Parts: sequence; C-alpha cells; structure tokens
Amino acid sequence: MTIFKALKQFSILIALLPSLALSEEQISVEERISELIAEAKVSCISEGGVLGLSGDEVVKYDFNNDGSTDLTVLNELEYDCSSSASLFQGTAGAIIHLITDVDYFYGYAKQYKFIKAFNDVPTVLFHLHGISCDEVGLVPCINAVSIHEGRFVRMRKL
Repeated sequence: MTIFKALKQFSILIALLPSLALSEEQISVEERISELIAEAKVSCISEGGVLGLSGDEVVKYDFNNDGSTDLTVLNELEYDCSSSASLFQGTAGAIIHLITDVDYFYGYAKQYKFIKAFNDVPTVLFHLHGISCDEVGLVPCINAVSIHEGRFVRMRKL
C-alpha cells in the first residue's frame, strides 16, 4: 500500500468520525419516553425524593386523523419530585421533548402549544423565557418548530 493510498483511507475515516460520533441510535418513541422518565426518577431519587407523574406528562398528536401518532410530547413541567420543587422546572420553564418516529428535539419552555399554521403545517409554539429573545425574563418570547414528514424544522437564527 502506498503512502498516498493509506493517507486517502485515513482521511476518509477522519471525515466520517464526526457523523459517527454524533449519530444517535434510533429508538422507538415508547423506548425514548421510558428512558427519559427512568432518568427523571433516578435524578429525583438522588435528591432524596420520589418522582410523581401527573398523567398529563405525555401527549400524543395525530395530525391527519389516520389513527396513528405523528408527534409525542413529553413535558417535564408535569414532573413532581417530592424533595425538590425546582429539580425539573424553574423560571425558564421545563424541558419539553418532541418525539416522532424519525426525529427528536428538546428544549426549555414555559409552555407549548400545538397548532396547524398556514396551509395546515403542524407547528409547535414555545413560550420561552425573555432572555431567549435578548429581553428580561418576563417579556414574552415565542419560538416555533414546524414538522415536515416527521422531522423538526426550525430557524437557526432570525
């Protein structure tokens, strides 16, 4: 093997490493929900508490009324750790997880709302802490994520 051939193979490997390191194993929506709730239980136990669930922490949406779930939302605002009122939530809200069969996204928000915008585009609105919009905390700041073929589409910067 010549030095050039070896360098070429090495450069291909180096080019692939970031995608290999950043790729996340595709797991089912149900498995992801179970894992996230299990992690929350462990976090609460480590604080000396017990995790209470409201029953409203998981919400499923069917965009096209075909009987199958198109979006599952796990809202940590509905978590209640008996030993810590602020373990899962604070002035920025709580983590809200958006999960489809092909994508996963999460972030802090005070509230979220699912709507169909414009030409019935499935969209999730997030009420964020004002600091997210370079304002003080009490100033309303809204962000939107649209959903296209199960993928979450959002602006990087306005």
